[in-house]
Amino acid sequence: MEGRAGNPLRVYILVAFDLSIWNAFGLALLTFSFYLDLSSLVDGCSLSESNNSYALESRKKGISMYTRYFTERKFYAFSMLILFALVLAGCGGKAATNATTSVNNGVSQQVVATPSMTAGGSTMATATLKHQPVGNVNLNWNPADHMLSVQLAMTGLAPNSVHPVHIDEGNCASSNASTSSSSTEIASTAKALYPLVNATADAHGTLNSSSKVSVPTGIPAKEWYLEVYNGPGLSTAAQATPIACGDIANRDTSLRSAQSVQVPLSAPVKAVSQDATGTAHLSLSGHTLTVQVVVDGLAPKTEHMAHIHSGTCASQGAVIYPLTTLTADASGKAVSTTTIQNVTTIPSTGWYVNIHNSNDISTQTGFDPITCGDVTTGKA
Repeated sequence: MEGRAGNPLRVYILVAFDLSIWNAFGLALLTFSFYLDLSSLVDGCSLSESNNSYALESRKKGISMYTRYFTERKFYAFSMLILFALVLAGCGGKAATNATTSVNNGVSQQVVATPSMTAGGSTMATATLKHQPVGNVNLNWNPADHMLSVQLAMTGLAPNSVHPVHIDEGNCASSNASTSSSSTEIASTAKALYPLVNATADAHGTLNSSSKVSVPTGIPAKEWYLEVYNGPGLSTAAQATPIACGDIANRDTSLRSAQSVQVPLSAPVKAVSQDATGTAHLSLSGHTLTVQVVVDGLAPKTEHMAHIHSGTCASQGAVIYPLTTLTADASGKAVSTTTIQNVTTIPSTGWYVNIHNSNDISTQTGFDPITCGDVTTGKA
């Protein structure tokens, strides 16, 4: 029994293995050694003292047969067992992680970042920040019934927002304005000639609206302008802040023929923060995205939330990454730097940088995208 109880040489061999090899090859060899010892132990326990000689002879034959069987018929199976164990030890990897950002407000929602959502990508990009919203208006006057049709098309508005629209007397440059007690909100006090139907944006911040009003004298040569307000009403200075304006000039004022005028809409001249412009620089080093934002033309000492969104300024989408809140200095300039981890690429299309009217974007007036830029790869 001592001669077969367990071979110390097997233990020494296993101990000599490096720990990384022990995890695979050593484990396989240990399993085989244990099987041999267990087979011998079971055989020994089943023998009685009365047939020791017979048992001894049987065991010798059994071991001899087993050894021959193993070496001649099962060698390849055992080799495959060892190879399988080595493969298991060598396999493995680290799970990829996505950066997840959360915006705690009533407009945006938590979104799992998908930086590779669009084919192609880069490690450097820029976004030129310009006024939002933008659009145009078409005015058509019918001499038969003296009705004026107004077709308004805009992009870059707060999603699902509602905006009062007026044709006012005067022009955008000379539009009177009053300042609220907080000195950060300017509301138009222009004389409204023709209030139009409130315009409502869709989920991507685009709108198309139509209005009709009776205008007996047609479209004048000048001294009309169309103004779109922050909304959704006009009860506060913030709501009554104009966000887009366009002067109306008619070259053909004849009342005998149809009149048609197209007007581009741009940033109001005196509205607070509505003419803000700037640049966002994006650079990717490894999996760390750095975003530097510089904005001029903000109201002094005001704060503004900023984000990288999916989509474009013309067709807005959900927040991907929140950026550091912008704080304007006494001159209306704001600078911020944000670092974001676990970013794999900057897509060639599908990202834009949005600067909001306030640091509270739970309301329509605060969410108002005052300046926006589509991310363009290739330079920073």
